[in-house]
Amino acid sequence: MQRGPKKKSIEEKKAVGSYRPCRDDPTILIPRVSEPPVMPDYLSDAAKAIWFEELERVTQSGTSVLDSSMFADYCCLAAIVRAAFKAGEVPKGNQLVELRKQRELLGIGGAPSRAQRGTKGQAEPNNPFADLAGG
Repeated sequence: MQRGPKKKSIEEKKAVGSYRPCRDDPTILIPRVSEPPVMPDYLSDAAKAIWFEELERVTQSGTSVLDSSMFADYCCLAAIVRAAFKAGEVPKGNQLVELRKQRELLGIGGAPSRAQRGTKGQAEPNNPFADLAGG
């Protein structure tokens, strides 16, 4: 089986007349929300403890109020896994895998997960040699 045809550029599609804005030029909206996640009422005491333990880290990685439900699910699952470890049992494999996936989505799964989310840019100084000149 041979490879399919290469994807045409937007300019080529416009020239041929096959350009469709809904497919070829999608707009991705990234809302700018700086509010931290809101804790739901249904969390258990163990899940609430994990919520307060991890809240600062997930907020620093860009998690906002829009991700409250996902963060709550993470806290519930983390509480179940921790309870299993404390009882001397081994948690189920699918729980550990899902916990790792949720950590990556929240940006607390190690350096690669933070790299995927990106970092907040810092303003560049006007004169990069100002510190050397003492001013």
